[in-house]
This record gives sequence, C-alpha cells and structure tokens, in this order.
Amino acid sequence: PFVIHDMDTLQHAERKLLTQLLGNVASGDVSTVREREVEARLFLFCQYTSVATVTELTEFAKAVPGFAALDLNDQVTLLKYGVYEALFALLASCMNKDGLLVARGGGFITREFLKSLRKPFSDMMEPKFQFAMRFNALELDDSDLALFVAAIICCG
Repeated sequence: PFVIHDMDTLQHAERKLLTQLLGNVASGDVSTVREREVEARLFLFCQYTSVATVTELTEFAKAVPGFAALDLNDQVTLLKYGVYEALFALLASCMNKDGLLVARGGGFITREFLKSLRKPFSDMMEPKFQFAMRFNALELDDSDLALFVAAIICCG
C-alpha cells in the first residue's frame, strides 16, 4: 500500500500502479508501454467527453417543456435510463463508415485504427459504428434529432 500526500508521492504511486498493470510487458519493450499509455489516454478522453455530454443532455432535458415540473427523483430516473441511448444517437452524428470525428470536429480517428486497439476498446466501438450507419440512414436534421433525444429521455 502507499499513501499519497503530495505530487511526488502521487507520481510514485502512478508509476507503481502502471508497473502492476503492465506487469506482463517486458521491461525493455518501451514502445508497447507507450502504446498502452496512449490507448489509456484515449479511453480517458472518451470518458471525459461522455461526462460532458451527459451534463449537456441534462441541461437539454431541463429545457424540454414539462420536464422540470416532474419530481426530481423522476427526472433523475428518466435521465438515468435514457442517457445511453441518447448518447449513442448523438454520437452517430459524429460517425461515418470510415471513422469518428473528435475534438469538436477538429480531428478524425479512422475505424480501422479503432479496430486495431487492444480489447476491450476495439470491441466496444464496432457495434457503435454499425448503429451509426443505420441511424444516419434516417437523415435526421437537427430538429428531428432534438425531438428524438427528447423522446428518449422522456420515455426513459
């Protein structure tokens, strides 16, 4: 066990945990370690983006007529059970058959690259691409998408 009480001990703990997580990687294989670190940062970025999107969805839900009048527990329940479907619907607008727009449209990650990542990340993305291809075939405009997301949230 370790105690974190300043930046130095935090960095030491991070190195120790990284060593434990990557224990099966040969110590001389620096490129493999770097690849895994980059994959971890990519996954962490996806988590941060998801949290920001959930916050935006919550604000959107509050703007849906009648939603704010519901009991707070009911609001939380509807958001809790509808947020994943709403996230996937919104994510689809950033995807095409070749990849995924990132950084608010400032970058693009190819589908093939995402497939090349180690499991479970590579396995998680392919079903989202399949959904996005079908969903995008509906050719919804922004108003349609807003109504669809509102329906998802309100139906929880």
